[in-house]
Amino acid sequence: MTQEKQREKLERMLKKCPDVLTPLKASRWAPIGKNAIYAAVKSGEIESFRYKGGYILTKEALIDYIVKTANGKGKLHYMLGEKNDK
Repeated sequence: MTQEKQREKLERMLKKCPDVLTPLKASRWAPIGKNAIYAAVKSGEIESFRYKGGYILTKEALIDYIVKTANGKGKLHYMLGEKNDK
């Protein structure tokens, strides 16, 4: 599946998701654990901002990160309805 199609499916999957998220809330919406999200935020892989002692990120930044790091296997592709070709 192309990145464009992945993005479209993720946008549909997350259409009720708020536009601004904390890393903890992002982990509840996305198929990524909170520790992985915090690590990506701290390393700069997910664009985020410091706000009142914590981090916030946009839904678009979360989708960008998921699409960028998807590798054709695992929970994300299962959730998007893709088949693993072995």
